[in-house]
Formats: sequence, C-alpha cells, structure tokens
Amino acid sequence: MGATAVHLKATYLQMRVYIGCVICLTLLGRLVELVLSLTIDNSGDSRLSESNLLILILPLLAIVLPLTYYKRIISLGASREQYFKGLHVVFAVWAAAIALCNSLWVVLQVNVFRNYYNAVDLIGAFHWDDFGFAGSFLYQTAFYLMAMALLSMLISGYHHPIGWLLTAMLLAAIPVGTAIPSLRVHVVSFFKVLLFNDSLLLGVGFNLILYAVFVVGGLLFTRGRAH
Repeated sequence: MGATAVHLKATYLQMRVYIGCVICLTLLGRLVELVLSLTIDNSGDSRLSESNLLILILPLLAIVLPLTYYKRIISLGASREQYFKGLHVVFAVWAAAIALCNSLWVVLQVNVFRNYYNAVDLIGAFHWDDFGFAGSFLYQTAFYLMAMALLSMLISGYHHPIGWLLTAMLLAAIPVGTAIPSLRVHVVSFFKVLLFNDSLLLGVGFNLILYAVFVVGGLLFTRGRAH
C-alpha cells in the first residue's frame, strides 16, 4: 500500500500541470457555453458531456509517464519491474476514477440537472448504460485500461524497431482496413465486439484480454529500454 501511494503521489506531481490544463479547458468551455446560452438560443444543440472531457487525462498519462516517470524512478534506483508494476497500478486507479466520474455524472444529468437529452456521452453512444451503473463502470474501466496499456506499450517501444513497426501498422490498420471492402467487415466486427458488445462479460473480457497482451508487450519493451 505504501508503494502504491508513492507511485500515485509521484506520478500526480509529474502530471498535475497536464491535469490542471484539462480541467481548466473543461471549465472554460462550459463558461463559454453558458455565456452563449444567455445571448442566443442554442437549447437544441448537442454538446459533449462534461465528464467525458476528463477522459483526455488518460491518454496524457499513458503517453507522458512512460517518457518522464521512467527516467526519474530508474535514476532513483528502482528496477524496471517496479516501475512497470507501479505504472499500471496508477493506470488502474485513474481508469477506475474516470469511469466512476462518468457513471456518476450521467446519474446527475438524468436525475438532478435533467439536461441529458442533448448531451453526447460515450456511455450512451456505446450503449454501456444498458448494463446498469455497475456494468457501465466495469466496461469503461476495462476499455480505458486497454487503451492506456496500448499507448504505453507503443511509447515504451520507441527505442526499438519493432515498436516503430507496431506503431506504423496500427496507424495504417484502420484506414487500410476501411478502404478495402473485404477487410471492412472485419474492422467493423472488431470494434463492435470491443465497444458495442451486447454481452457485458464478453465485452469486458475481450478488453481485458487485449489489455493483458499490451501489458506483456509493454513489459518486454521496458526490459529492453536503456534510457
């Protein structure tokens, strides 16, 4: 527990500027929206749910920490395995925290603010709300963890040719897959299973399997890092 607290505090100190920027931009955007709503009638316009903007913190964590936190903690004498375990504990805590915020915010929008009708929310867009509060929280957490592990793996592999190759392949996979009719159906099926799964068990399980694959890849790249 002590090591977890140290990792959480140290990574927060490194990320607090980025986190503060995301929060400030979210508040500024809502302030502008409020001013506009007082001057013009935009009641029918759709808007991104406030809590969804906080998701931006997660890719920032997955990109910045492998670059900066790794160097700092290794220079203090920690092993690569200690760094890696601590990093994914931090990912899990933040993924769960953002998922909880999103789930709670939907409840507030529906039952308290009553302004959910024109809000674009990932939970509703991917139909995660069909699984209830707990199911939505689990699906989100699994997906966020998977996405963070993928980004972290790619960033950790920047020093290795295989890492560059994986990045290039993933960047090309969607445009190439959607451009070729015979592959398009497989791309659609993949994202349907990943994000729009009718089964909570299968959806969460598929995301966690991918998460485990990316964790193994990230660990292999981390063990080979020299800087």
